[in-house]
Amino acid sequence: MRKHYYLSTILLVILMAGLSGCLGFGHRKFGSDYSYAGAFHKYKTFNFITHASEEDSSTLKNYEVLKKYIRERLEIQGYEYSDKKPDLLVSYYIYYNDLNMKGYEQEEFDIWLVNNDEPTKEHEGYKPIKMYMSQGTLLVTLLDHKKQNAVWQGYTSGVLSDPSTESTAYLNRAVRTIFDQYRVFRKGYLRENSSAN
Repeated sequence: MRKHYYLSTILLVILMAGLSGCLGFGHRKFGSDYSYAGAFHKYKTFNFITHASEEDSSTLKNYEVLKKYIRERLEIQGYEYSDKKPDLLVSYYIYYNDLNMKGYEQEEFDIWLVNNDEPTKEHEGYKPIKMYMSQGTLLVTLLDHKKQNAVWQGYTSGVLSDPSTESTAYLNRAVRTIFDQYRVFRKGYLRENSSAN
């Protein structure tokens, strides 16, 4: 039963990733950037570092929901939540106002990963681009705990909703949209679960 669950979950992630390009968020913008020095094939564990201000209870609720969805997604991809020296630290933040942000024009992450098994030195391959994000933006950043620097960030606009709303479906959609761009499973995870059959 557990083996079947893992395989079904993996297939679901792959299917969602394939559909994300077709369905997306319509006119809403989304994307991601990565560091050439990221050891993506070696990360196994994670923890969180960002929380909302406790002064705003409605915003805090959204952040707790986001934390839950992000944790579920990373665990589906084989990463383990850990309090002791996690490989990755996850930062997430909602910008409720319109946002001008800087991104990078890079090779597709999936393609770059296939051709780069090991992290490389930072080089001049970063081509900065300016982006205007409207209707609220969710930004998720993955940081290499050991190196203390960001290795990947994903973002999507259109997550602005009434912070006091009872519905959290828009937050779940936003997390899916972002992590459909981070199709990296924990090292050995797929092999472990395929051999378990």
